[in-house]
Amino acid sequence: MLEKLVDIFKSDSIQDIYLLGFVDIEDGVADFCPDMRYYYFEVGEKYIEFESINQYSKLIVRIIDSIRYQFEIDEDMLPCKTSVSQIILTDSMSAKNTVKSFVINGMESNDNNQIVCNSLQLNLDNGQELFIDPSFYYGINIGGAEQRKFWNENLADGTKIDEVIMEV
Repeated sequence: MLEKLVDIFKSDSIQDIYLLGFVDIEDGVADFCPDMRYYYFEVGEKYIEFESINQYSKLIVRIIDSIRYQFEIDEDMLPCKTSVSQIILTDSMSAKNTVKSFVINGMESNDNNQIVCNSLQLNLDNGQELFIDPSFYYGINIGGAEQRKFWNENLADGTKIDEVIMEV
């Protein structure tokens, strides 16, 4: 799986980042309700799916062909997605949103289909860091160096997390 991620990041830049959820319409007003357990990074013709698991303590990383809506909703609700790249990326229109390296913290498994880890950091060619933290109260939080620092401070005292650094 590590080699597949490297190949995808070599082939193209991050084109978009999606947050899924559903729309609930009440009294003619639509309300977007996000499911922050999942984020999807569009890279070329593939999606990198990030899922928070184990009561928001672990992260699963998968490469998939299309976005999956993996939650149950009522009949009167509509599944939807929204682009959050303009919120997360420093310059969402930049050709420099290519991943030059990534750091996997606390990798537990790495097979052909997925990686399970404690967190993941993408380092972009434009200098931006995207720290993907699955321990956020409602699911995944994506930030920069500040988010990584917050995540490290919340580790149990004396806990040392192994890092796997992959250059693209």
